[in-house]
Amino acid sequence: MGDPAGIGPEILARTLALASLRREARLVAVGDPEVLERAARHAGAKVRFRVIAPDAFDESAPDGRGMALLASTEDAWGSFEPGHPSAGSGLAAARAIEVASGLALERRAAGIVTAPISKKALQAAGYPFPGHTEFLGALAGAQETRMLFAGGRHRILLASIHVALRRVPDVLTIDSLTRTLEYAASALRIFRWGGRKTVAVLGLNPHAGEDGMFGDEESRIIAPAIERAKASGIRAEGPFPADTFFAHRGQDAGLGIVVAMYHDQGLIPAKMGGIGGAANVTLGLPYVRSSVDHGTAFDRAWKRGKLSPDPSGLVMATRVAVDLAARAKGRRLDWTWPSSASST
Repeated sequence: MGDPAGIGPEILARTLALASLRREARLVAVGDPEVLERAARHAGAKVRFRVIAPDAFDESAPDGRGMALLASTEDAWGSFEPGHPSAGSGLAAARAIEVASGLALERRAAGIVTAPISKKALQAAGYPFPGHTEFLGALAGAQETRMLFAGGRHRILLASIHVALRRVPDVLTIDSLTRTLEYAASALRIFRWGGRKTVAVLGLNPHAGEDGMFGDEESRIIAPAIERAKASGIRAEGPFPADTFFAHRGQDAGLGIVVAMYHDQGLIPAKMGGIGGAANVTLGLPYVRSSVDHGTAFDRAWKRGKLSPDPSGLVMATRVAVDLAARAKGRRLDWTWPSSASST
């Protein structure tokens, strides 16, 4: 459900009310029952919840009397003020994450779709993580993760994430970028997007460095990483100038995943479709996980009228997760490269 003081509960209720989504897969809500029931009434969402304790949930049983709601907390409603992040809202969000993670790790769920949380609230509740991805990675014992945006016109994988722009050249190394390209190749294999499709790699500097005139990271880091990836059987190409790539090469039918060097280089084209333009998919977990591509919007939370939040982002994230889970065919996801399951 995300942070209950934000827009998560409302967009979750409105998403679960869509009959078309419920026909695509069995969806289960995870969160505080009172919060989600209040959110459904507030949003006018036509969804009925059937509250179940997580340890009593039978994943093979039909929903029958309403949408299954796994109670991750009780009495969370009085522990926070709607629209304001706090330790109470952070704790409620964390409990939901722990329950959902447990189901996925036990392979009782094919994947997790997450509404937005507040880093500030999460840490105020005593959880030392900067966000969902790191929290889920710790719960799963994942060595590392990567952030992929899918569902829109492009599949874009980030080589660096939440670091200051001035630090990007320092965090990019041949080893780390090679591993990112391996994640891209693994994703193409796992999700059956085409094992021989190209992993396109963007440059860091203007014009991809212009033969060193605007920077040497392309020749010193990016090109060697591409060569290493090729040597291990990955069809990688680049580095391409980022300013022209999406206009001229982005529609290439042979394109599988684009690797961007830093956050905004990749996120601007990913979000060009507006809210719901892409879903954030975590690579490195043993199960499918997708999320919205926006934040908690505390200024719009629990409001009505024109301030009522748009659930398109969570709808997109849900559809992407359902698609990826079907493509993975229920397997535990293996992110090693090359792996025994590799076809390239």
